[in-house]
Amino acid sequence: MYPWSQNLNSWGRGTGLKIDALGLVTLLGAEEMDRSIGRLVPSIYLKYLPLLGAFVIVGNRFTTKKPGFVLYNISAGIMTTELAGWFSRWLQTQDFKQVRSIVTWHITERPHRWREFIVGFLLVGLPVHGMLIALTVLAADWWGFANVISMIISVTVRCIMVAQNQAGIDANIQKAQEALQGYPAQRAKYDESMERLESCRQNGQAMEGAKIPIEPQDPNKIAKVIVLTEDSKVVTLAVPAYLPKWVFATNPQPPNRYIYQACQWIGWAAFAVHVISIGMAALYTQIVSVVLILVSTVLTAHRVGCEDSRIWETIRSHWSHDVQENSCWVSSNLKATVSIYPEKYMDWPELEENKPVHDRPTWNLLRSRQRRSAKLGRTYLLG
Repeated sequence: MYPWSQNLNSWGRGTGLKIDALGLVTLLGAEEMDRSIGRLVPSIYLKYLPLLGAFVIVGNRFTTKKPGFVLYNISAGIMTTELAGWFSRWLQTQDFKQVRSIVTWHITERPHRWREFIVGFLLVGLPVHGMLIALTVLAADWWGFANVISMIISVTVRCIMVAQNQAGIDANIQKAQEALQGYPAQRAKYDESMERLESCRQNGQAMEGAKIPIEPQDPNKIAKVIVLTEDSKVVTLAVPAYLPKWVFATNPQPPNRYIYQACQWIGWAAFAVHVISIGMAALYTQIVSVVLILVSTVLTAHRVGCEDSRIWETIRSHWSHDVQENSCWVSSNLKATVSIYPEKYMDWPELEENKPVHDRPTWNLLRSRQRRSAKLGRTYLLG
């Protein structure tokens, strides 16, 4: 044992400090991590660092559906109160404005994420965990060593489970796209039926009892969707018509179900070891571990390093009055672009002043109707 390790142990015994590690890792930060991890947009800097609330991940609580949300698919005439767990959490963590927020969803292929691996794993995760391992091994703190290994396993389990949920979203998108293959045949059948009816009408044949076919909806067109959040904010979605049913209202199923369940069991075992070992570790190991977990948890809760973070956009908004846009990837094929329009775009007083006097009552009626539409979030999308 090295001399400086004896000094550290003597210092730890002399301080008389004790850390309630059990309450720390089982109570604090659970709700915040449920929202932050459940929205499936990890931080480029903090993805491979340990966080509080590990039991929320291994217990699969971060995927459960949340109440209080309502989705209105105006194009299809459908309303539902059940949103996918990741989607409701993603909505909770966004800085939406009342009525003035529009989210445009794109289906495209994400480029390779080498920057996330190099920065998050090689420059942050690997050095931090390496230093913790070196500290515990050189000080012969084997309880601390078990604590560090359990934290590394928890991080690995979290990354795999989040990746599996993202892959589940991509699988749902693929299923939805496969269902689109029948649209050309349905459209051709509809056009043929309408041509036959039109031919019969022109020839003077009786049309009584003839059934008019229902026109199939184009699944590739942009649907008009409105979401009412739990805090009464109205968000407008511009999304392909085939996505709401498959992606926003359905929880993704992990493609590798057995691997997912195995990770849950391994995560529970690592969590149990973490709870026991951090309480038995040396004081300096406890302090370093707690500081690391708390700092990474707080930064993750504030979305530092995440693509949907609006820290710099908020600062720039004080000097800029243009439309604010921010994009983030939820999975390898699903991308969201959030646009927030300035409040001045909701009113046009100069147009009212230029209207003739005899037209102002009608103009005021149109403006009142337009304001009511804006309250439902439809002004900018329906045009």
